Amino acid sequence: MKIVYLLTLVIPFIGFSQKDWKLAKDKADIKIWVRDYQNSSYKEFKATTYITTSIDKVVDELLHAPQYVENCEEGVSHLVGVNQNNEHIFYARNEFAWPIKDRDVVSRIRVEKISSNKIKLFIKAAPNELPLVEKTLRIHDLVGFWLLEKDAMGVKITQQLYINPEGTLPPFITNSLLVTGPYKTFLMLRDKLQRQDS
Repeated sequence: MKIVYLLTLVIPFIGFSQKDWKLAKDKADIKIWVRDYQNSSYKEFKATTYITTSIDKVVDELLHAPQYVENCEEGVSHLVGVNQNNEHIFYARNEFAWPIKDRDVVSRIRVEKISSNKIKLFIKAAPNELPLVEKTLRIHDLVGFWLLEKDAMGVKITQQLYINPEGTLPPFITNSLLVTGPYKTFLMLRDKLQRQDS
């Protein structure tokens, strides 16, 4: 989907308690927390919001993307295909000004229906699903999920993600952008879904 997997590359859940999260932004009914991730210099984020829509429409939007082509539009996630395990494979690429090397990421999304009111989409890097691209650094360390929970207010949407951008990008730069990317994604996601329902 175009609006959800924009790589902010500068930019699980096991081994941490809720108290480790630090609220970094609370605006327009979107909350974003950050915390240290295991032994990494890079942090992970968690973002939440409510959208008045159906849970199925959120899933459809998260899995919708233009088909993969050799020359993908920069900064947009492209759907490579669905494998035999019914996992969706996505590709995205970001270009950077010299001397920073361009990055790309191949990710695998597995959808699990926990109940009629709860669906989780597990995200994990799948670097070997596509051939390497010349002069582009492939990301190997990405893990997270989308959690969708339907209640009387609508759908509570949570995204939690850790990404190691590889190479020599300083953590203080990448960590400083952990909030702006998810915030923009959630604004665009909410706007698109609510326009569909209006």
